[in-house]
Amino acid sequence: MAVMKMYPMGLFGRSKPKDDTIEQMRVLLDNFQFADLETFCAQTLGVKPAIDQEHLSSIEVLDFIWDQYHKGKIQFLQLKEFAIKNHVVAESFFE
Repeated sequence: MAVMKMYPMGLFGRSKPKDDTIEQMRVLLDNFQFADLETFCAQTLGVKPAIDQEHLSSIEVLDFIWDQYHKGKIQFLQLKEFAIKNHVVAESFFE
């Protein structure tokens, strides 16, 4: 009698849609300047991230944005619309 091994779909099957979105979001965020990141947070969440004012760093703001994304407070579509509306990237960037 043959034993059949079962593997979770995530390991060998198609990638999850969320994985694709995360990769698209990473590429998109690479195009943001520090001021764009702060403006996005202020307009989308109504708050700027708490960062060290002496050592302003886009890394801190990016960490904040990723944290908010994983908590479900920011969606990729919001980031995409902001990027197009504020000329961070052209609409053709998403084609």
